[in-house]
Amino acid sequence: MTTANIMLYVADVEANADFWKHYLEFKEVGRYDFGDSISIVLAVNPMCNLQLFNIDFIRKNSPEVASNKPSLLFDISDFDGLYARFKENNETVGEIIEMGGTRTFNFPDRDGNYYAVREAAE
Repeated sequence: MTTANIMLYVADVEANADFWKHYLEFKEVGRYDFGDSISIVLAVNPMCNLQLFNIDFIRKNSPEVASNKPSLLFDISDFDGLYARFKENNETVGEIIEMGGTRTFNFPDRDGNYYAVREAAE
């Protein structure tokens, strides 16, 4: 089996991991200690993980990729439930809009990086 690992470089690995676990219900499946930094791996689904690294650690060890930021779109079955969780917790969240017959919205993580959500097709 092949798993895709998407690397995100963030200021606070723990706070961002908690954010993803709370709102998108990603499960922690790995944790790595690099001495002066940690990395947390979160399962998006059985085929895809997000791996969070401290941005300062990346700047020190791989400066050529430190400014890379992926543009991610998540297909979510419980679209309305996720939107409600953001609103109930006074999180910044974009308005729901319809694009091509599909509802979408966006939200920032703890570092202000924006991600998009699309209502999963039934």
